[in-house]
Amino acid sequence: MALDRAIDLLRESNNPFLVDTLRIKARWYGEKARWQEALACYSELAQINELDGNKEFYARDLLSIADCCNELGNWSEVITHCLKAWEIFKEEKMLFEISWCKLNIADAHAELGEGEKAIFWGRKANDIAVIRKDNEMICKSNYVMAKGYKVLGKYTDAEILLLASQDLVARTNDYTQITKVEKELISIYRLTERNTEADEAERRLLTLNEVVQ
Repeated sequence: MALDRAIDLLRESNNPFLVDTLRIKARWYGEKARWQEALACYSELAQINELDGNKEFYARDLLSIADCCNELGNWSEVITHCLKAWEIFKEEKMLFEISWCKLNIADAHAELGEGEKAIFWGRKANDIAVIRKDNEMICKSNYVMAKGYKVLGKYTDAEILLLASQDLVARTNDYTQITKVEKELISIYRLTERNTEADEAERRLLTLNEVVQ
């Protein structure tokens, strides 16, 4: 791969363009869903930016590492890297980035079966989102908190949040999030023995996927 050779040359000469070139490579791997390779690139970027004292870019790299770990299902690593990034973003008062750290931490706790922690961190992300009127974050934090309530067996609370999330995402083209919300609602319907509603929701989701996939 020509880009690999270019990176090797930039690395050998300590060229300042190494960071930008590595970032291009990392994003390319992410677009191809090659998360292990993307993780390696972002890890190298984080090391470089930490050594150079570029705190903001170091924190952004940590958040990108967390995203890769999320895709790989390494939930504990997601939490570890997001907490590190969160501390830096907090110093810089970067609210948008802080809310994404908290959202990812909440989601990781939900995946680990830690419902209370998922709700705790999800609510923090939601608080910032409501103040900033960030509908995307409101939607996703509602979704993550719903996962936390589902873990705790509080299905009514989970459904309320999922329906709120559904209302927000329905007007967008974020079909990935639409699908996630619908699947969680179907799960709640099944868990509460509302199979007719689950069947109808599955039919609608299938119709959507026939169009967008």
